[in-house]
Amino acid sequence: MTTDRTPGPAGQVVLVIGGGRGIGAAVAEAFARQGARVVAADTDRLPSSFNHYRSTAVTGYTEARALADRLAAAGLAVTAAEVDATDEEAVDRLYAGIADGEGRLDTVVNAFGVTHVSPVETMELAEFRHVVSGNLDGVFLSSRAALPLLRSSGGGSIINFSSVSGRSGFSKVAHYCAAKFGVIGFTAALAQEVAKENIRVNAVCPGIVRSNMWRYLLSEFVRPGESEDECWERMRSMVPQREFQTPEDIAGLVLYLASAPRVTGQAISVDGGMAAP
Repeated sequence: MTTDRTPGPAGQVVLVIGGGRGIGAAVAEAFARQGARVVAADTDRLPSSFNHYRSTAVTGYTEARALADRLAAAGLAVTAAEVDATDEEAVDRLYAGIADGEGRLDTVVNAFGVTHVSPVETMELAEFRHVVSGNLDGVFLSSRAALPLLRSSGGGSIINFSSVSGRSGFSKVAHYCAAKFGVIGFTAALAQEVAKENIRVNAVCPGIVRSNMWRYLLSEFVRPGESEDECWERMRSMVPQREFQTPEDIAGLVLYLASAPRVTGQAISVDGGMAAP
C-alpha cells in the first residue's frame, strides 16, 4: 500500500519544461503562486525549422529567465533553466541539476511541442521526423529521467501535454496528430508501469488557445479574401462552447492533476467540447 502525498503544491518542487511562454509559463506561474518551488525550463534554439516559429532561433529560455525574474521580484520561488527537450544529454543534465540543487522532485510538466503544416503527399521525411520528435521524444526523455528522482522523493506526478489533435485527426498536420496521439498512448502505458510506486502519469489535451502555435496555424489556414478576425471566428465556430481556451484554463487542470492522488493514466481535454465523443 502506498501513502498519499500531502495534497496541494505548496512546498513542492515542480519542473515545467516549456515553461518560458504561453501555456507553460501560465502553468509555472500558477504553481509558484500556490507556494511551489518552480523550475521553468525552455530553449532558445530548436533542432529544426520545421516548427511553428519557422526558425531554429526561438526565445523560450530568454522568456523563462524574464518570467523567473518577474515572479522572484514578487517573492515567488521560480528559477529558469535551459534545455532542449529532444536532447538526451541536456535533459539528463537538467534533472541532475535539480537533484543536486533541490534534492527532490514532486511534479513534472512536459508542456512543450511544435507543429508544422504540410499535406502528407508533399511532406518530407525530415519534417515528419522532426515534428514527431519535437512532441514525443522529449516526453519520453523527460519522463525517463524523472522517474528515479520522483521515486526517491516518495512519489509524484508527471503531466504530459497532448492536444485536441491527440484526440482527432486534422488535415495537413498528420505528423503532429501522430505525435500527440502517441503522447496519450505513452502516458497510459507509463501510468501502468509506475502505479504501485505512488507516481501518477496523466495527459492534458488543450483545444484552441490564442498562442504562437495557433497564430501560426491561422496564418496557414486563412482563406483567400478572409481577414484574420474572420479566420479566428471560423476557428471559434469549431468549438461547441464558442469560446477559446486560455492558458489559465489549462493551468487549472494541471494543478488539479498534480494534487489528485487517485487519478492516473488519463488524458483530459480542455477544449470547449471539440473532441467530445
